[in-house]
Amino acid sequence: MSAFQGLVKKDFAISKVWFFSWIILISLILCLPMALEIYLHSPLSFLPMVVVLVLLFHAVFLPCMLLSMLRLEGKTQLWLYNPQSSRSLLLSKLTVSLVYQVVAQIYLTAVGLVIYHFYKNEIHIESSDLFDGAVIANAGLLLFSLYVSCWALLYWTIFHSLNKFPAIKNWRWLVILLLFFVYNAISTFFGKIEPLKEFVHKWTIPVLAGVHTSYKQDGWEIRLNAMDIPVLGILLYALIAIVLFLISCWLLDRKVEV
Repeated sequence: MSAFQGLVKKDFAISKVWFFSWIILISLILCLPMALEIYLHSPLSFLPMVVVLVLLFHAVFLPCMLLSMLRLEGKTQLWLYNPQSSRSLLLSKLTVSLVYQVVAQIYLTAVGLVIYHFYKNEIHIESSDLFDGAVIANAGLLLFSLYVSCWALLYWTIFHSLNKFPAIKNWRWLVILLLFFVYNAISTFFGKIEPLKEFVHKWTIPVLAGVHTSYKQDGWEIRLNAMDIPVLGILLYALIAIVLFLISCWLLDRKVEV
């Protein structure tokens, strides 16, 4: 077994309780509205809102899983003594979190198909749209979670790097918030520059990402609409994520005390 495989195995061991707790929690959250609707004889009264909330919460599942492992690891101070590179240490946790995210999304997709079968007389959607929508939603959710996770890594390493400076130790959260607002202000500024905006949107791919829903007397009707996704925009976000990860590794190499 390689050293990296050993890291991955250890990270799976320390995070499995957190993962199964999450699966049980979302299962209970999804079962509750279904039970209420059966009891009150009001199909799809509560379920759509709950499904949307679960998807929103699940969008941050990967970064939350990652931060929970970093927090647990930090209590042992092994970062200071582990002979492996910070890239291996962080990549292991990112890999484990990604696997859990994929498994959880497969589970949610299976639950969604069961719900659709249970309410298929009240939900009107083309089978092709149902398949395309599931694939696109899962891919988008996974990519978004990975991107947010890279930002979570950066903020975590910056937060603990500032621990070395007593003058701002108690103001570290303010520094993180300042970085967040500064980055968003800069990205918003560049996003308003028309020549740059036109260049980014020069090459696009049509994706069925727009959702149109309407409620009729016999149930919900769901249609998917095509949206143009800029290829350069996706590549830009991927590049930003890689840079964030590398900066986090560099900060951790400086023996961050957590």
